[in-house]
Amino acid sequence: MRRPGLGAALLMAVLMASTSGCMGLIAARESVESLRPEAYESFNNKKVTIMHQFTTVADYADEYTNRSVFLVNDKTTEINVYFKATFELSRNLPSSFWDNESRYVRATLTDSEGMVQWEQDVSEDANPLEETLQPNPSFAQGEWELDVKARGGGDNTVISVNDNFVIIVTITNTCTQYPLVEDCF
Repeated sequence: MRRPGLGAALLMAVLMASTSGCMGLIAARESVESLRPEAYESFNNKKVTIMHQFTTVADYADEYTNRSVFLVNDKTTEINVYFKATFELSRNLPSSFWDNESRYVRATLTDSEGMVQWEQDVSEDANPLEETLQPNPSFAQGEWELDVKARGGGDNTVISVNDNFVIIVTITNTCTQYPLVEDCF
Protein backbone atom coordinates (compact mmCIF):
# COMPACT_ATOMS: atom_id res chain seq x y z
CA MET A 1 0.00 0.00 0.00
CA ARG A 2 1.16 3.43 -0.81
CA ARG A 3 1.38 6.20 1.64
CA PRO A 4 0.41 9.58 0.19
CA GLY A 5 2.21 11.51 2.93
CA LEU A 6 5.64 10.08 2.04
CA GLY A 7 5.52 11.36 -1.56
CA ALA A 8 4.35 14.78 -0.46
CA ALA A 9 7.11 14.96 2.15
CA LEU A 10 9.70 13.98 -0.46
CA LEU A 11 8.39 16.62 -2.90
CA MET A 12 8.44 19.26 -0.15
CA ALA A 13 12.02 18.33 0.76
CA VAL A 14 13.14 18.78 -2.88
CA LEU A 15 11.33 22.13 -3.25
CA MET A 16 12.74 23.47 0.02
CA ALA A 17 16.28 22.49 -0.92
CA SER A 18 16.10 24.23 -4.30
CA THR A 19 14.48 27.45 -3.06
CA SER A 20 16.67 27.81 -0.03
CA GLY A 21 19.66 27.97 -2.36
CA CYS A 22 18.12 30.81 -4.34
CA MET A 23 17.00 32.56 -1.22
CA GLY A 24 20.47 32.08 0.15
CA LEU A 25 21.92 33.85 -2.91
CA ILE A 26 19.78 36.92 -2.27
CA ALA A 27 20.98 37.17 1.31
CA ALA A 28 24.61 36.69 0.22
CA ARG A 29 24.28 39.37 -2.45
CA GLU A 30 22.83 41.85 0.04
CA SER A 31 25.65 41.23 2.50
CA VAL A 32 28.30 41.77 -0.23
CA GLU A 33 26.54 44.97 -1.39
CA SER A 34 26.68 46.34 2.15
CA LEU A 35 30.49 46.02 2.05
CA ARG A 36 30.75 48.06 -1.17
CA PRO A 37 31.66 51.76 -0.76
CA GLU A 38 28.99 54.34 -1.56
CA ALA A 39 28.92 56.22 -4.85
CA TYR A 40 30.26 59.78 -4.65
CA GLU A 41 30.15 62.97 -6.69
CA SER A 42 33.22 63.57 -8.83
CA PHE A 43 34.37 65.86 -11.63
CA ASN A 44 34.91 65.00 -15.27
CA ASN A 45 37.10 67.37 -17.32
CA LYS A 46 36.97 67.58 -21.10
CA LYS A 47 39.47 69.69 -23.01
CA VAL A 48 39.34 71.46 -26.34
CA THR A 49 42.87 72.38 -27.43
CA ILE A 50 43.85 74.51 -30.40
CA MET A 51 47.58 74.91 -30.98
CA HIS A 52 49.19 76.31 -34.09
CA GLN A 53 52.70 77.24 -35.09
CA PHE A 54 53.42 79.25 -38.22
CA THR A 55 56.49 77.79 -39.92
CA THR A 56 57.17 79.91 -43.02
CA VAL A 57 57.12 83.56 -43.99
CA ALA A 58 54.56 82.61 -46.65
CA ASP A 59 52.09 81.86 -43.80
CA TYR A 60 51.50 85.63 -43.60
CA ALA A 61 49.58 85.38 -46.87
CA ASP A 62 46.97 82.94 -45.55
CA GLU A 63 44.69 83.24 -42.54
CA TYR A 64 44.53 80.24 -40.22
CA THR A 65 40.97 79.42 -39.12
CA ASN A 66 39.59 76.84 -36.73
CA ARG A 67 36.09 76.24 -35.40
CA SER A 68 35.59 73.82 -32.52
CA VAL A 69 32.33 72.96 -30.77
CA PHE A 70 31.59 71.28 -27.46
CA LEU A 71 28.48 70.51 -25.45
CA VAL A 72 27.47 72.21 -22.23
CA ASN A 73 24.69 70.65 -20.16
CA ASP A 74 23.09 70.98 -16.73
CA LYS A 75 26.03 69.14 -15.13
CA THR A 76 28.60 71.71 -16.33
CA THR A 77 29.95 73.58 -13.31
CA GLU A 78 32.90 75.53 -14.72
CA ILE A 79 34.66 76.47 -17.96
CA ASN A 80 38.32 77.52 -17.89
CA VAL A 81 40.07 79.21 -20.81
CA TYR A 82 43.87 79.32 -21.12
CA PHE A 83 45.34 81.52 -23.87
CA LYS A 84 48.87 82.32 -24.94
CA ALA A 85 50.21 83.92 -28.12
CA THR A 86 53.83 84.49 -29.05
CA PHE A 87 54.99 86.43 -32.10
CA GLU A 88 58.70 85.49 -32.25
CA LEU A 89 59.24 86.16 -35.95
CA SER A 90 57.37 89.44 -35.83
CA ARG A 91 59.43 90.51 -32.81
CA ASN A 92 62.72 89.75 -34.59
CA LEU A 93 61.91 91.57 -37.83
CA PRO A 94 62.10 95.35 -38.24
CA SER A 95 58.83 96.96 -37.18
CA SER A 96 58.44 98.62 -40.57
CA PHE A 97 58.51 95.21 -42.25
CA TRP A 98 55.22 93.96 -40.74
CA ASP A 99 52.43 96.06 -39.32
CA ASN A 100 50.12 94.97 -36.51
CA GLU A 101 47.39 93.97 -38.96
CA SER A 102 49.67 91.36 -40.57
CA ARG A 103 49.87 89.22 -37.45
CA TYR A 104 47.09 88.51 -35.00
CA VAL A 105 45.11 85.93 -33.06
CA ARG A 106 41.37 86.53 -32.75
CA ALA A 107 39.51 84.01 -30.64
CA THR A 108 35.86 84.06 -29.59
CA LEU A 109 33.95 81.66 -27.34
CA THR A 110 30.22 81.86 -28.02
CA ASP A 111 27.52 80.05 -26.03
CA SER A 112 24.55 78.17 -27.50
CA GLU A 113 22.41 81.33 -27.35
CA GLY A 114 24.87 83.35 -29.45
CA MET A 115 26.30 85.40 -26.56
CA VAL A 116 30.08 85.97 -26.50
CA GLN A 117 31.40 84.54 -23.22
CA TRP A 118 35.13 85.10 -23.83
CA GLU A 119 37.28 86.74 -26.49
CA GLN A 120 40.84 87.80 -27.24
CA ASP A 121 42.17 89.92 -30.09
CA VAL A 122 45.95 90.34 -29.90
CA SER A 123 48.67 91.37 -32.32
CA GLU A 124 51.64 91.08 -29.96
CA ASP A 125 52.80 88.61 -27.33
CA ALA A 126 50.04 87.85 -24.86
CA ASN A 127 49.83 85.60 -21.87
CA PRO A 128 46.78 86.73 -19.91
CA LEU A 129 45.75 84.87 -16.82
CA GLU A 130 43.54 81.85 -17.23
CA GLU A 131 39.91 82.92 -17.15
CA THR A 132 37.21 80.96 -15.35
CA LEU A 133 33.60 81.19 -16.47
CA GLN A 134 31.04 80.41 -13.77
CA PRO A 135 27.34 79.64 -14.27
CA ASN A 136 25.15 82.62 -13.51
CA PRO A 137 22.84 80.95 -12.38
CA SER A 138 23.49 78.31 -15.08
CA PHE A 139 25.31 78.01 -18.38
CA ALA A 140 23.37 78.17 -21.63
CA GLN A 141 22.90 74.51 -22.52
CA GLY A 142 23.78 73.19 -25.94
CA GLU A 143 26.63 73.57 -28.42
CA TRP A 144 29.23 76.21 -27.61
CA GLU A 145 31.63 77.37 -30.33
CA LEU A 146 35.28 78.38 -30.15
CA ASP A 147 36.18 80.30 -33.31
CA VAL A 148 39.83 81.20 -34.00
CA LYS A 149 41.34 83.29 -36.79
CA ALA A 150 45.07 83.94 -36.86
CA ARG A 151 47.88 85.12 -39.06
CA GLY A 152 51.59 84.92 -38.46
CA GLY A 153 54.84 83.65 -39.90
CA GLY A 154 57.89 81.65 -39.13
CA ASP A 155 61.38 80.85 -40.29
CA ASN A 156 63.34 77.67 -39.65
CA THR A 157 66.27 78.27 -42.04
CA VAL A 158 68.95 79.84 -39.82
CA ILE A 159 67.31 79.99 -36.41
CA SER A 160 63.89 78.78 -35.44
CA VAL A 161 61.58 81.75 -34.88
CA ASN A 162 57.90 81.03 -35.20
CA ASP A 163 54.73 82.88 -34.34
CA ASN A 164 52.42 80.53 -32.41
CA PHE A 165 49.48 80.34 -30.08
CA VAL A 166 47.67 77.90 -27.81
CA ILE A 167 44.10 77.94 -26.51
CA ILE A 168 42.85 75.31 -24.06
CA VAL A 169 39.21 75.26 -22.99
CA THR A 170 38.51 72.94 -20.05
CA ILE A 171 34.89 72.00 -19.44
CA THR A 172 34.23 70.66 -15.93
CA ASN A 173 31.14 68.50 -15.39
CA THR A 174 29.94 66.89 -12.18
CA CYS A 175 29.18 63.18 -12.31
CA THR A 176 28.45 60.23 -10.06
CA GLN A 177 31.43 57.92 -9.56
CA TYR A 178 30.67 54.35 -8.62
CA PRO A 179 33.37 52.26 -6.92
CA LEU A 180 35.11 49.72 -9.17
CA VAL A 181 33.74 51.46 -12.28
CA GLU A 182 36.15 53.58 -14.33
CA ASP A 183 33.55 55.69 -16.13
CA CYS A 184 31.92 58.59 -14.38
CA PHE A 185 28.15 58.97 -15.01
